[in-house]
Amino acid sequence: MTPVASATSVLPTQTATPIPTVTPTPTATPTPIPTIVIPILTQTVTPTVAVAEVMPTPILNALPGRVIPEPFGVNIHFTRALPGELPLLSSAGFGWVRMDMTWNIVEREQGHYNFAEYDVLVAAMAQRGIRIIFILDYGNLHYDSGFPPQSPEARAAFTRFAATVAQRYQGRGIIWEVWNEPNLDEFWGPQANVQHYEALLSETVVAIRRVDPTALVVAPGISGFDWAFLTALGDMGAFKKLDAITVHPYGIEVPEDLGPYHVHLAALLHRYNSAWKIPVISSECGTTAVAGPPSEAVQARYLLRQWLVNLLYDVHLSIWYDWRNNGVDPANIQHNFGVVRYDFSTKPAYYAAQTLLTTLDGYRFMRRIPLERDDDYLLLFLRADQPALALWTSGESHTIHLPLMADGALLVEMMGARSTLSGAGDGLEIDIDGAPRYLLFHPHQVAPDMVSWRPYETLQPLRVEEEHSVRVVFEEIPVSTFGEVQVWVQDEMRGAVEIVTRPMETQHVRVPVDVTDLTGNVPAELVFIPPDGTLSPLQRASVWLLLGE
Repeated sequence: MTPVASATSVLPTQTATPIPTVTPTPTATPTPIPTIVIPILTQTVTPTVAVAEVMPTPILNALPGRVIPEPFGVNIHFTRALPGELPLLSSAGFGWVRMDMTWNIVEREQGHYNFAEYDVLVAAMAQRGIRIIFILDYGNLHYDSGFPPQSPEARAAFTRFAATVAQRYQGRGIIWEVWNEPNLDEFWGPQANVQHYEALLSETVVAIRRVDPTALVVAPGISGFDWAFLTALGDMGAFKKLDAITVHPYGIEVPEDLGPYHVHLAALLHRYNSAWKIPVISSECGTTAVAGPPSEAVQARYLLRQWLVNLLYDVHLSIWYDWRNNGVDPANIQHNFGVVRYDFSTKPAYYAAQTLLTTLDGYRFMRRIPLERDDDYLLLFLRADQPALALWTSGESHTIHLPLMADGALLVEMMGARSTLSGAGDGLEIDIDGAPRYLLFHPHQVAPDMVSWRPYETLQPLRVEEEHSVRVVFEEIPVSTFGEVQVWVQDEMRGAVEIVTRPMETQHVRVPVDVTDLTGNVPAELVFIPPDGTLSPLQRASVWLLLGE
């Protein structure tokens, strides 16, 4: 652990995670075209475990915030759930489901729409406080021979469908995603074409906003980080029309390796819209669990780490693929993405997700606290005046020391086992490995000023009109906060500002940053120094400064 330092001490050098310098072309994990499950054609299978449903939470017509369980959900492939399926889904605690709103299902007869199946799904999810991302997608045999809409007539028909859907479900908190993976020939046949897709996207956004100006419209839901496809969309002005950008980050094996891609994506989007930071949604990504590696245990770890890494890098919503296994072959990759098996027996991933979502229910993500090792992760959360930590490593298992005098802190393991910790005289010794676990503290077990502040975002664009400043938020706490906020780039302090807050006052502070000789995307640390000048290793936050090319 980094020793306590004074306000004038040099911070340890932070190793920068390399940013992709060439256009990465990760291999996209094939995802099957989802099909609507019609009950009469479906084998009746009942979940094998008894579950208690989670109570509904309020639905807001806004992008998810950083409060658990808002940022996390799961992909489904049904409109009418099988017996016992909805209680099982709800009890996991998912805040979202993602599902296809398939054009040819709704418009089977040209010019006539039938929403009976989708009405059932919308009502069921609303009853449980679960919001929906609907994907407006796939061709219709009445237009362009069933291929994705490319002719003016087919695009007009698709936009009429989209507008009708948006108007029907207005005010339900639904997010509309325009198509699924249009950068793949499999989903935009016979050959992916960014110009044709952008034409459809632009006309669809206009049609939806005409009937519902408050609608949330996102796109393109691309497979992998397809920089060429994204750049082409940016050049055509697509990003200025959307509420968020959606990606499917397949092809990246270790969740922590997502970090530099998210940094690069944020910088790319900032280039096309410097006035505001375009939100990002990971609308589909998962890890299969087959008979060999990766195992079901690894799948569970990767689910949690993918969600937490995405949250750390400002991703507003992460949808895990998939809810249920598509089949029963243990060696078939496509059959084993689910958090429950085909017969609805629960996998480790189900219990891991449930543990995170229920243990940290109502907690807001505050910041990543850097540790001595770059592959160790320590994330701070706060609910009212109760702090919590999520911790794991992407490296070898080992023990870390946390300078917290917190006898009675509750340790929750990945699968839900609980134990009470006894702190030594100089803090807590915690074993960490690749399975995230959580430390819950009672009020007043942690110094108030340690949990009082957070970066406004982890990825912070530095703008000339804002005097190249970093934004820091001081939350409401029962006592006043005094001290200095500093910005460090490697071993050099690049900015500082004094802060004083009154009890129960929220304050947004801008810390000016000297950007001399800095270019590109720069890893940095925020540091809070109390009046006595003593720097606790836990009074820090990892951020990135996005300065452009």
